[in-house]
Amino acid sequence: MASSALIESAYSHIRNRILAGELMPGTLLSENELAEQLNMSRTPIRAAISRLETEGLLSTLKNRGVLVKEVSLKDAMDTVELLYIFQKQATEQMMESGEKPDLKKLQELLDRQFEAERQNEYGRYLENAFEFIGCYVAVLNNTAISRIVETSVEKLVLYGTINYLRTPHEPHYSANRQNREIYELLVAEDYEGIRKVLTDAYNRNQQRMMRIAKV
Repeated sequence: MASSALIESAYSHIRNRILAGELMPGTLLSENELAEQLNMSRTPIRAAISRLETEGLLSTLKNRGVLVKEVSLKDAMDTVELLYIFQKQATEQMMESGEKPDLKKLQELLDRQFEAERQNEYGRYLENAFEFIGCYVAVLNNTAISRIVETSVEKLVLYGTINYLRTPHEPHYSANRQNREIYELLVAEDYEGIRKVLTDAYNRNQQRMMRIAKV
């Protein structure tokens, strides 16, 4: 039986390479090659692959290997819509209760987003931008929603990274300005302003995703 440490090591290695765009959608992986690269047996590799299949990142093809899956446009757009709904719900609750998310953490995530842009580290930018959303909707204090957001973030980081690599001519890092505006409006308790920013950003992102998909 493989040790949990080996499984975690294999899982993190494969997952990080997928999310960084080093293993592009459509890539076929081999258990034997992965075992050789990581200097371990196939048992922990197989367990790591099973976990990544559950998360929707990989798919085992009979007698062919393991396929890196692509996040479809519809799946990405549906996920963006879901996050938008949660953000609107969180904003409504703030208006009613006066409760705010962790402003200090939001500021830290915002700083990391801009630092990632300065260093041109798009994957790190995406992770912090989506964690900003997670922190924002945490005010709902709903464990099920938090889990959905966590799963959604991984999917959108992958989708965003692949599109970034495929469309270097397109403007990127737009969530930096958007999240900074949300943070400033939150401090000012301008919830109507936040709702407008969220709606404008949602519409803009949906249109952009459809346009890029046609490129």
